[in-house]
Amino acid sequence: MATNPIYVETEEEIPELVERLRRYHGEDTMLVLPMRSRIGQSRFNFQLLRNYAARLGKRVTVVCDDPAVQKMASESGFRVFGAVGPEGQGIPSEEEAAPAARKWWQRRRIAPTTHVGIAAPKRLLTKTATELKPGRFLLYVTAITLILVGLFAAAVFVPSASVTLVAEAVPFTAKDVEIPSAGSKPAIHVRAVNITHSNSQGFKVTGSIDVPLAPAYGAVFYYNNFPKPSCPGINCGSPGIAVPYGQRLMNTNNLEFWQETPTVIVPWRTSTGPGVIQVLIVAVKPGSIGNVGHDTITQIENNPYDQLTVNNPQATGGGTDPSSTPVMSEADFDAARAQLEQELHQSIAQELQAAGQPGEKLSETIIYGPPQYTTDHQPGDKVPTFSGTMSVTGEGDFYVDADVINAFKTYLTQLVPNDQQLLTESPITVQYRLLSAAKGGFLVFVGNASAYVAPKLDEKQIRAQIVGRPVAQARFFLERLPISSVAIKEEPLALPLMPLLDRRITLHYVVASGAPSASAAQGSSSPSPSPSPHK
Repeated sequence: MATNPIYVETEEEIPELVERLRRYHGEDTMLVLPMRSRIGQSRFNFQLLRNYAARLGKRVTVVCDDPAVQKMASESGFRVFGAVGPEGQGIPSEEEAAPAARKWWQRRRIAPTTHVGIAAPKRLLTKTATELKPGRFLLYVTAITLILVGLFAAAVFVPSASVTLVAEAVPFTAKDVEIPSAGSKPAIHVRAVNITHSNSQGFKVTGSIDVPLAPAYGAVFYYNNFPKPSCPGINCGSPGIAVPYGQRLMNTNNLEFWQETPTVIVPWRTSTGPGVIQVLIVAVKPGSIGNVGHDTITQIENNPYDQLTVNNPQATGGGTDPSSTPVMSEADFDAARAQLEQELHQSIAQELQAAGQPGEKLSETIIYGPPQYTTDHQPGDKVPTFSGTMSVTGEGDFYVDADVINAFKTYLTQLVPNDQQLLTESPITVQYRLLSAAKGGFLVFVGNASAYVAPKLDEKQIRAQIVGRPVAQARFFLERLPISSVAIKEEPLALPLMPLLDRRITLHYVVASGAPSASAAQGSSSPSPSPSPHK
């Protein structure tokens, strides 16, 4: 007995009812069908309902007051009731009363029979309605022809096949290859950009002329007017008057000098004149104050001889006061030049970095012309500062990285033996650097190129052998090639035949999946002979 019957709507379909059965908790349930229910209009619906109920493990009872529905449900294996009781129990439908017994005097009733009458046509079919129309027939033939042509075109042009041939590949490397930008094939396009910058700055000098504190020096003459002593006498035999080292002298301004010359003997007076001798003197007080004029040093301090005199025929000199005078040196000139040149190089490099176009790469070497350098003073000039002006032109060469890589790949291809071919669908590793740069965009690159090579295949001949053939025969032919394995993929769906057009067949000659790069594999295998540099 089902406590919660499922009341079916009139427009409800089988899928909706099955979903309600799936959500119903319990094994026994009643389906209460209304009059004119869509589910009760077909015996097939009850058969579907029975199958779904069996899969879901439900025991279903059909409740409907329509005898026809009850009959179809009962024939499909369902228990049938006419109504649902207050407690959810099924109430059978009332059986039809049996017909009353016919009396002997009553005539036998004959069931009424329905007769369908067909009236005769009032007008016969015309000739126009039955005759064949050539225009319509041609239209049908054209439509059918277009459909057949479309199907044929689809069978020929739509199917495609991708054939992957896994090669018996070995690594191949070209090392230390030099490729110039000019003359390489394919060409490496270089765009040379020239930029000129100027700059002027003031600089302080670091050189100086230092003058120390120094005394004045000069020369004086001693004059002896004493005649030679007579003998016998006190000074008999004396050569003259001795003047000691360090003797102090004085000029007219009371400036002292001292005798630098060791002790000298001033000879006696002769018939030709007084005895004379020259000595060197130095000012006692250093400085320019000791620079006195001629004929001004005339006094001998503590002189006991009235006939012994002194005089300086020439002025003294060399006395200096301490001083420091700034002067421009060669080092100042070179330092200013280096600073201006460095700043101009940096500004030119920054502007060149911003001058690149999409896809371009700036050469690591910027070519600078000779600087034009001038200053307002020259080394040796006694100035505290000077100004320097410099003008520099720098050339930056822009190239496309892909052009360089293609040039290395092309060169590597030229080295492959005639019975081998480069596997271009597998990665080709190129490592390079700029070797040199010359004015005018002449660059030279040096680097290594690594790839895989395999036995050479004639792709045109392979396509001709497998086009339109059964897939099994095509695979048998391909497996006889010098390869490791083959894979055939057809699109949009797998067909028993290969495409009928050879251009619909794509060949991929590749290295096995998971193989290391050619440069890495080269390190573990026997090295390929390095080609000579390409000049």
